[in-house]
Amino acid sequence: MMTAILLIAAGPSSAQKSPERLLPVEREGHWGFIDTAGHLVIPTNFGFVWGFSEGLAPVWKDGQAGYIDESGNFVVPPQFHYARGFSEGLAAVEINGKWGYINPHGTLVIPPRYKEARQFSEGLAAVQADTGLWGFVDTNGIETIKPRFTLAWSFGEHSAVVYHGDKCGFIDTNGTVAVPFRFNECAGMKDGIGVVRVKKLWGFISASGNFFITPRFEDAELFFDGLALVRQNSKWGFIGMDGQFVISPQFAEGAERGAPTITHFSEGLAGVTKDGKFGYVDKTGAFVIAPQFRKGGPFQNGIAQVCNSRCGFIDIHGARIWPTDVSQPQ
Repeated sequence: MMTAILLIAAGPSSAQKSPERLLPVEREGHWGFIDTAGHLVIPTNFGFVWGFSEGLAPVWKDGQAGYIDESGNFVVPPQFHYARGFSEGLAAVEINGKWGYINPHGTLVIPPRYKEARQFSEGLAAVQADTGLWGFVDTNGIETIKPRFTLAWSFGEHSAVVYHGDKCGFIDTNGTVAVPFRFNECAGMKDGIGVVRVKKLWGFISASGNFFITPRFEDAELFFDGLALVRQNSKWGFIGMDGQFVISPQFAEGAERGAPTITHFSEGLAGVTKDGKFGYVDKTGAFVIAPQFRKGGPFQNGIAQVCNSRCGFIDIHGARIWPTDVSQPQ
């Protein structure tokens, strides 16, 4: 699986959340926020930021993390070693090496007692106990699914990827195993379709765990807009629900290790890398936004984050909302 950049959450998932109105930008090593017209509305006064969620954004000031509102005012003063975005009214924060959850007022609702903690989804959050095992807590801090998994990801569509030893499967929100532990890697489920790896090859399963596209790809991602990104013979292309290529394998991964240089389809476009440059194609495989960037992410509400010497934003027509090169005017 590939990683994602600033606006996209990492890890197996069933859906992408829409971005908020304000977008994080960097200038001369400091971070702030612009609106969708490219106007700087919160000055670049922070050491680092994440995007807004539920009206608040985690930001770093003097090495400590807190939360600001859309006016740029601190609602929760900087006091945490690390902080994640709000989801379902709670946000995970790290205090003295342990993770807990706060409400929008900064009050600890779930005390810091976990080695790791993910965002809430469908009323539950995956947490890692001191034993190293993962379970799930509800918004009251009750461990409704006791820690017993070697790894766990967030719920989506009432299903979560969990690992037992070196095998993975899917559980429901009651903790019942819905798809047995028989895969080497699981990349989530969306619209009742999961993507899994058996030995070295990836395929697609139904919600019941049965294969409807047998494992035959070197890598694969979830279906979006009716197409799934897969890799064959070291090149990326897109398949339809019948497993046949709609866009033949022809796109490469970028030279930068870990860079998201291929994206799923979103709003009719997918980001791909050709001859070392990143651009966007339509569902025929034709470039709509010419390859000109180092890396980028999927479109969300008509805006995509793209990067050259720094990361900026473009609209659906490729017009720059915030420059992607230091030499470009702001």
